[in-house]
Amino acid sequence: MKNRIRIMKKVMRALAAVVVAGCPVRPVAAAVASDTLHCYVSPAQRRQTVEGWGVSLCWWANMCGRWSDDRIESLVKLLVDPNGLNYNVFRYNIGGGDDPENRNCTPHHMGGEGGKGLRAEMEGFKVYEESDYDWTRDAAQRKIMLKIKEMRPDAVFEAFSNSAPWWMTWSGCCGGNKQGGQDNLRPEYYEAFARYLVDVCKHYKETYGIEFRTLDPFNEPYSSYWTCSGSQEGCHFSPASQVKFLKVLYPMLQASGLKTMLSAPDESALTDALNTLNTYAAYPEVFSMLGQWNSHTYYGDNRHRAQVSALVGERGLPLWMSETGEGGEGIGGNLAMAQRLMDDMRYLHPTVWCDWQYVEEQNDQWDLVRADFATQQYERVKNYYVRQQVTRFIKQGYTMLNVLNDQTLAAMNPSNDTLVIVHLNNTGKEARYAYDLSAFDEVADYARSYATSETENLKLKGSLRIRNKQLAVRLPARSIQTYIIKVKTDGKATVNRPVGGKTYLLSPRIGSFVVTERDGKAVLADYASADDGQFWRLEEKGGAYSLQNRQGRYLTATDGYLLSLSDTPGEGQEFVFTELDNGYFKITDRRTGKAFDLQNESCSDGTPLGVWDYGTSAKNVHRQWAICPVAEHDMTDAVKRPDAEDVPSGVKVLPDEGGMTVINPSGDRIRLHVYTPDGQSVVSRTLTGYISRVELRKGFYMAETRGESGRQVQKIRIR
Repeated sequence: MKNRIRIMKKVMRALAAVVVAGCPVRPVAAAVASDTLHCYVSPAQRRQTVEGWGVSLCWWANMCGRWSDDRIESLVKLLVDPNGLNYNVFRYNIGGGDDPENRNCTPHHMGGEGGKGLRAEMEGFKVYEESDYDWTRDAAQRKIMLKIKEMRPDAVFEAFSNSAPWWMTWSGCCGGNKQGGQDNLRPEYYEAFARYLVDVCKHYKETYGIEFRTLDPFNEPYSSYWTCSGSQEGCHFSPASQVKFLKVLYPMLQASGLKTMLSAPDESALTDALNTLNTYAAYPEVFSMLGQWNSHTYYGDNRHRAQVSALVGERGLPLWMSETGEGGEGIGGNLAMAQRLMDDMRYLHPTVWCDWQYVEEQNDQWDLVRADFATQQYERVKNYYVRQQVTRFIKQGYTMLNVLNDQTLAAMNPSNDTLVIVHLNNTGKEARYAYDLSAFDEVADYARSYATSETENLKLKGSLRIRNKQLAVRLPARSIQTYIIKVKTDGKATVNRPVGGKTYLLSPRIGSFVVTERDGKAVLADYASADDGQFWRLEEKGGAYSLQNRQGRYLTATDGYLLSLSDTPGEGQEFVFTELDNGYFKITDRRTGKAFDLQNESCSDGTPLGVWDYGTSAKNVHRQWAICPVAEHDMTDAVKRPDAEDVPSGVKVLPDEGGMTVINPSGDRIRLHVYTPDGQSVVSRTLTGYISRVELRKGFYMAETRGESGRQVQKIRIR
């Protein structure tokens, strides 16, 4: 017995030395992994209200509009039906039209090799400068638009232009200038082109009863890839030229008697949109001419999305994501596109989100339906069902909620009694998530679930049990799932303002992390429902607030840059919240006026927070913050805490990097249970021997050990 005790003491000393040194212990027993991540959903974190989902009619309608009436009707039904894609926004392309004699460009340069196909050869309504309007042209695209209007009476239509007619351009070709990056519309034709656009809009109102909500005269105008004999219609406009043309078009549109508003500029890249915004800012009168801001999202990151959103929000303009698409391979490419949709909705905050193509040939990435234009045969591809997971269930009029996870969308219906959550897993392994719905007054016992994966197409998965307002889900690899949950919440729960005595999560505008304490400093980290360092209680102090976390530590601004934590009240602990657009806040130190700031404009795990001059531009999104009120409860109550006499003597649970080690000096058989803070079991096994090792994903857990001598439960953190 004495030898056994001496051996155990040596083992424990050696183990303690290893743990102190920060080195993981080699596993002795079989490893068990946990993949559960946590998401807090609050009805108060409200963002944009969705007006609709949409698609351009260019170019697929130019081909499918030639089909038989019954094929057109069945194709359009899949597009507009509320149980289909539920699209209600459509962008009609006003074609410029190329020189039929091809005097300045290669014949059929769009339909031939290297072009985008015959579908891209859009007809203009005037063949030559001296011609009369020929309204019989563009019959195919028009037929699709009229069928949409018939089948979806609430449809919203926008008109847009890729290029002016060939005879108005410098190159004599509607593909672009001979020098990419140079304007192609001759200034002396500004008025003629403006008249052309307005006349087309008037014709559709007077003849077909379609009044375009908006007219966008540009398409990716700042891009430099529009060239003579190019693959499609395109026309470069410098930002300064855009301003000049809008000043010509606006009064003409106003005098037309139409209610149509101007939208612009439909830049391809978010960085181009930012450059154009800066140019427009030098001409404030231009913003008063616009009824809407359009942007594509082919290029750019979430910081750029947030910057465009903030600058447009500052101007009070509605924002559309008017076109995007992406190549790829298989369902992985489809889900990558779903991730872009999520990024757009979460950070750009558009009220409308539009696909580029609905139908293509020999493709399952850029389209939602694959067809043979000649035989009129078509089929829905996987991308159709992936998109449906969002657009069928987050309906027009729903309001987006901010959720602290980049693979999640959440939205509430107008009557505040239905919550929709969409979650994406584009990894090669199963993922586990737990949604905390405790901020809602009432939550149903079950959630209805639909899934699309490599083997499923919007499959109804049945009902998932919700326990104690916690929804635990498993997402298979390469899948997207939607959960529909009946809830109740009062009007107060939908207001998101700082209130003294309430507890909040604090997150940056440009990411899904939350502010917590690490080594005495304020840093960013993943949300974890049992991390007391990230729950901040506000106390009002004459228009300002102190922030104290559940560990009793006060957020403190010192004379330096970094925000630190203090055990006691003191100087630098009073902060002013100034509301910005979309429910975001500027948070400043009352003494200095300096604002909360992300070091190096970064947003990653461990990024420190400091204070810095806010500046004068809404573009400073790394100094803008979201606050999320949380229910006043302790998540760790899901696992009962032991009484003192229940603790088995000598058993130690030592967390370290990547897992934990259980030391059992007696060597007797014990039972180990590990729970997530919401009560979900991730480990349940019997241990024998002196030392056992269990691998766990980083996060917070409750570890319970039971033996003949009693029971103990302790909260542990795996780093």
